[in-house]
Order: sequence, then C-alpha cells, then structure tokens
Amino acid sequence: MSEENLTTADETTENKTSNVTNIVKNTDVKKTLLINKDTSSESFEPSTIENKSLDELLAIAKELLVKTPKMASDQFSFIRKKFYDSYNTEKDQEYEDFKKQKNDDDTDFTFSKQHFIEQIRIIEEQINQALKEEKERIVLEKKNNLALKKKLLVKLEEIVSQDETLETINQVKEIQKEWKAIRILPKESVNELWDKYNLLQNKFYDNHSINIELKELDRQKNLAYKIELTKKVEGLMDEKSIKRCFIMLNKYHEEFKNTGPVPKESNEPIWQAFKKASDSIHEAKQKIIEELENKKIENLKKKEILLEKAILINAVLPRTPKEWSEKSKQFDDLFTEWKNIGPVPKSNTDAVWINFKGNRNDFFSQKKVFFNGLNNQRKENLKAKETLCEQVEALKSNTDWVSTAKKIIQIQAEWKKIGPVPDKYNQKIWKKFRAACDFFFDAKNRANAGKQELESENLKKKEELIDQLQELASGETENKTAFQSLKKINAAWRTIGFVPHKHLSRVNKAYDTANNAVYNKYSQQIEEQKAANLTEHYSEIINSNQGGQTLEKEERNIQRRITSLNEEISSIETNMSFFASSKTADKMLKEFEQKITKTKKHIDRLKKELSTIKHVRRNKAKASQPNEP
Repeated sequence: MSEENLTTADETTENKTSNVTNIVKNTDVKKTLLINKDTSSESFEPSTIENKSLDELLAIAKELLVKTPKMASDQFSFIRKKFYDSYNTEKDQEYEDFKKQKNDDDTDFTFSKQHFIEQIRIIEEQINQALKEEKERIVLEKKNNLALKKKLLVKLEEIVSQDETLETINQVKEIQKEWKAIRILPKESVNELWDKYNLLQNKFYDNHSINIELKELDRQKNLAYKIELTKKVEGLMDEKSIKRCFIMLNKYHEEFKNTGPVPKESNEPIWQAFKKASDSIHEAKQKIIEELENKKIENLKKKEILLEKAILINAVLPRTPKEWSEKSKQFDDLFTEWKNIGPVPKSNTDAVWINFKGNRNDFFSQKKVFFNGLNNQRKENLKAKETLCEQVEALKSNTDWVSTAKKIIQIQAEWKKIGPVPDKYNQKIWKKFRAACDFFFDAKNRANAGKQELESENLKKKEELIDQLQELASGETENKTAFQSLKKINAAWRTIGFVPHKHLSRVNKAYDTANNAVYNKYSQQIEEQKAANLTEHYSEIINSNQGGQTLEKEERNIQRRITSLNEEISSIETNMSFFASSKTADKMLKEFEQKITKTKKHIDRLKKELSTIKHVRRNKAKASQPNEP
C-alpha cells in the first residue's frame, strides 16, 4: 500500500471514529434516561409490607443486607417508615392499657418492644456502611482502571514508535484485549483516553507500510466482528426487559468502538448498518416506554377511583356486625383490586397510596373499636341472660300454673329483648334456659291433660276457618261482602281458644297465608275503607274546637315530610352515582333502589293524606258559607 493511500485511510478512519464517539455519547445519554425510567417501574411497592408485625419487618430488613447496597438503602427507607409507624402505634396502645391497669399512674411504664429500636438502628448503620464502602470501592476501581489504561497507552505509544513486526501486532492485539477488559472509568477521563487510544491505533494500522497482508487480514476480522455486533443489536428487538436491552446496547457500542479498523471500502457501510440498527432499537423501545408511562397514568386514574370509593365507604360507619362484615368485604375487594393495578407515575405514588391506606386504616380502626364495644356488650348480655336463667330455675317447679306461666312468658319476652352473647356461650346458655322453661311447661301440660280434647276441637274449628278463607280467596265474591266475611272470620278466629302446641305454628302460618291472600285480592276495598276512615278522622278534627288550625298545622307538617323525603331520595341517587362503575357495589346499589322505592310509596301515602285534608277543609268551607235566598 502506498504512503498516499495510507494517509487517506488514516483520515477516513479518524472521521468514522469521531462518528462512533458521537453516537456512543448520544447512546449513553439515551441509555441513562431510559434505564432510569425502567428502574422506576421496578420501584419498591409499599403494599408488600402492609399489615406486617414488628418482628416480620425486622426480618425483612435483615434480608436486605444480602442485596446490593443501593437497592438495600432504597427499600430500607420504606421499611423504616412502616416500622416506626407500627412501633409508635403499638407503644401507644400498650401505654393506654398500662394506664388503665395502674389507674393513670405511668411513672414506671416501659414498652415491651423497646429493644427493637436498637436492632433497626444497627441494620440501618450496616446498610449505610455498606453503601459508603460500595461508593469508595467504585471510586478506587475507577482510579485503578484509569492508571491501568494510561499504562497501556504508554506501552502502545512505544510500540507505535517502533517498526511494525509480527510481534508488535500481537502486542497491540493483547493491548486491545486488556483495554476492552477494563470497564468503569472516571467520567471526565473517558473521552480523552479514547481519543488518544484511537489515535495510536490508527497510527499503528495506517502509518506503517510493512505487514500489509497481516493488517488487511486483521481488518477483515474486525469487519466480521462488527457485522456480528450489528446482528446482536438487531436481535435486541426481541428483548423484553428494557433495562437489559439498553445495558446490552451500551455494551455492543463499547465493543464496536474498541474494535480495530476495517477495510476502507467497508468502513462507512458497516457503520451505517450498525447505527441504523441502534436507532431502530431506540425508537422501538422509546415507544414501549411511552406506552408504559401512559399505562401508569391510566393506573393512577384507576387508583384515584378506588380512593374515592374508599372515602365513600368510610363516610358512613356501619351500625351492626353484618354491615361491618359487608363493608369489610368491600374494602378487601378494593384492596385486592388496588394490588392488581400496576405502578403509577413516581411523583404520585406516595400521595395516592397514603390517602388510600389512611382511609382503609381509619375504617378498620373504627371496626376494632366497634367490636371491642360489642364484645363488652355481649358480656353484659350474658350476665343478664344468666340472671333470667336463675329466675326460671327458681320458678320451674311451681304448680301455680297460671301465675307462673305468665311470669315465665314475661321472662321469655325479656330474653328476646336481650342482644347476642359471646359465641362460645351462646348454645350453652340457651339450652339451659330452654330446659328450665320446657320443664315447667311439660309439667303444666301433664297437669292439664284434660284440656287436650278441647284443644283438638279448637284445632278443627280453626282449620274450618282456614278452609273458609281459602274458599273466599279463590272465589269471586263482591268486594264489600268479601271484606265483611273476612272481618267475621277474623273475629271468630280470635274467640277460639288454644290448640295443641305441636300444631300451633302450622295453623297460624296457614291462617296468615290464607288471610293475606284474601287481603291482597280485595286490597282495593281495604284501601278505600282506609281512605273513608281517614276522611272521617279529619272531619272529626275540623269540627272540634280549633280544628281548622289543627288541620293547617297537620297539612304543613305533611308538606315538610314530603319535602324531606324528596331530598332524601335525591341524596341517595347522588350516592348511587359514585358506585356506577364498580363491580363490587351491586348489593349496595340494590339496597339504595329498595330504599328509594319504599320512600316513594311513603310519599304517595302522604300525598293522599294531604289530599284528604284539603278535601275536608274545602267541604268545611262550603258548609260555612250562608245559603243564598
């Protein structure tokens, strides 16, 4: 190769090398931005440590010691906050219990888990020390790598100043291998080292005129390797992890940059192919990152909706265990749905989570207070029922059947008014109470065995009345006649005495069913009768002393009640709109609809009553006017 051709090759190589340097710098910038975005998607999720005890939080914190110092430090910040929140909560609760036991004397209070503070601080110091040592190690490694590469440059400079031989070529290859193996460097020295290294390589390959064949062969190998690197870059299109994709892309750029010159005619084509592949990766992955960011925004909107639902659920506290159970299920469903939603933008993570967690914690704190009070009430109920058991036990052997029966029935009524007792005593106390009652009534039944024949006759009479009701319900009797018949049957039923106890429930149920059938069939008749009674009632009032003022006051009261009920319907419909998009609120929406229907029926009844009052007042006004001559 002539001196002129060597000079031209050197200039071309320097130009292409400059292009490689620029694209690598740009790649580094893009890689840094994209990796940062990808890393944020793998941020620590606070919900994984929710509801963990202090022991469990310490165990999780200790496990961080085997992770990288940076990851351990980042995740420890979440665990540390949760630890101190739980620690303070438990300490406050234990302190309140201590004061109750000591009558507010807290002079010698010591928290039982106070030693946990020292343990968490030791872990924090170990993580901080590891982080410090890691930074020092990286700085030292960069410093050592810089010294090693400077030594390689001195060695390469000495080789370049000598005549080229097979030995110097091998020495240069060995330097290239060592150069590639040295990775991280101080940022401010990277470009300077690369420029000098590249210049010396080009001088070695292009400024000497000997061993042209060996150099050309080496350039062909370099070309083959750069072609292989280009294919590897193209293969990154199938890499699912964005973080790994850009780590590998950066690695391939570093290898491309550190690979020696290629034949002059292939220099531009291979560079353009490599650059095109890299640009395609950047465009494709950037599009994926944008989609992920948009998905995070969608996730934020979903979580904000769940937050609104949590606030709405928490707005009205339940009053019964069943309502607490239902709302707890709703909160659990919301939390499950929350965990299934992916990450949100990093700037919104803390705010939306803290608000949701706060509402959830408030609800379950109130639930704990409710059930603590409920348990205390159930203990009081148990004492009350034990007292009733003692009373029945004292009466069960009394043979004054009528008087004692009334007392026991009264005690049974009191029993029904008392609320539930703790579950583990429920069956035991009930069996004891029922056994004492059965003892008395069985003895009473044996003493009154002569009444069985009369009770059997009463049973037949009541069954005949049930047959009459069923016939009346299936017939086509005129409304007024049917209503009169129903009243006679009801009166007759009330005059009949006791029936055998084992048939009591059956005949009463059959009677109620038949009676309701007649009532429903002739309900129009009954409604008209009610309206007539209402007219009669208000007519009596208006004809009484100051009756007009009384009806005016009643009319205003009814109007206010109608207005209040309409406002209640409007409020319920507003609340229903909050649950329109939720799959878990079907039961609550159904309850709302039933309440609206019931309220509207109430409004209709009040409107009819209002119309009756107005009608009575108009008739009274007409009657008060003097007759025309």
